[in-house]
Amino acid sequence: MISAYDLASRDVGGFSDPYIKIRCGENTFNERDNYVLDEPCPWFGTHYDFQSTFPGCPPLEIDIMDYDDLFGDDLIGSTQVDLEDRYFQAEWKALKNKPVEYRQIYHPSSAVSQGVCKMWVEINPAKVAPDQVEPLWDISQKPKQEFELRIAIFDTKDIKMMDAEGTSDVFIRCFFDSNNACETDTHFRCQTGKASFNYRLLFREKYPRKDYRFNLQAFDRDFFKSNDIIGAALLDLKQPLEDAALTNRPLGINKKYYEQYMQEASGVEFEWKDDSSFWLPMNSKNDQGQLENNGYVRVQMDIVPADYADKNKVGAAREEPNANPFLPPPIGRLSFSLNPCKMFNQLVGPEMRRKVYCYGCLIICLAVCILLSIYVIPSAIGAIVAGWFTGK
Repeated sequence: MISAYDLASRDVGGFSDPYIKIRCGENTFNERDNYVLDEPCPWFGTHYDFQSTFPGCPPLEIDIMDYDDLFGDDLIGSTQVDLEDRYFQAEWKALKNKPVEYRQIYHPSSAVSQGVCKMWVEINPAKVAPDQVEPLWDISQKPKQEFELRIAIFDTKDIKMMDAEGTSDVFIRCFFDSNNACETDTHFRCQTGKASFNYRLLFREKYPRKDYRFNLQAFDRDFFKSNDIIGAALLDLKQPLEDAALTNRPLGINKKYYEQYMQEASGVEFEWKDDSSFWLPMNSKNDQGQLENNGYVRVQMDIVPADYADKNKVGAAREEPNANPFLPPPIGRLSFSLNPCKMFNQLVGPEMRRKVYCYGCLIICLAVCILLSIYVIPSAIGAIVAGWFTGK
């Protein structure tokens, strides 16, 4: 049985179209017609039977190739298996179930591994027909499992103010693939960095998949130009998806699970609010190209098998059924008022308000001075002069 993962790319597009070639002496197998399109982790799921003689058996050579119908196929990497070493090794022959091997593959032009080949080898007497060897393992690829990824977006803290008036119109966008992105509603005129959402995003995804990187981005919404990105976090969800597939049970990414199984591979350091929700840092590059933090978004993530999700539905956003977790209406949102002062305080940030108040006071003082200089001061001077001449 042979499969592979983390294969190096040989195509400009970023992925290879891998297939395998196997040689052992005069025995050759070529799977060029069965290449896998655009897949860095192909599952070949095939086995090969051939006869050889011990001692004198040549090495088993495995080449993983990149299919190309125009310019010729390229070698991604290869590995050689010493069959005689296994056949004459008492410890290996004593094993009832032969071990699965993870073999690095290499290209002649580089000393760096080009990926991993997963396989195992069995050597049986020629008098025993291949279909009579016990056990006959089922190595066919399992069908993809469908899951519902439930993301609860609660709130933010320390979000950067992106607008000139000292506010941000914050919304959160999440996706595995940008073509299937989901967004929260918008917290308009956020002034404190604490945008409130309490909004559930639902994704239907299949395992296994090519890319396990989940993107979570914070934006400032603009109506007359493109939205400004505040920051983003990138999570590797391969481990929890794999665990949910193995157990076929709902899996919540809680504090205990993160610390025991996910911390090293997640790519992001979580800051926990409680046992089930955590703060994700929203990072972006500044004008100097350096990564800086522009705030945090608090989320809860659950991975639920599709059949369980269909029987235990939850509503998107804050729709019914609103459970696991219950999401109350957001707080601190913009509210309409006939009081112009209240509306002004909601639409303009505190720093900008202070500037407006200062400029307003300055303008009033300047107007008073001008009025005094035009009306009051000349009248006072005229009265004083008249008094001098009249003696009063």
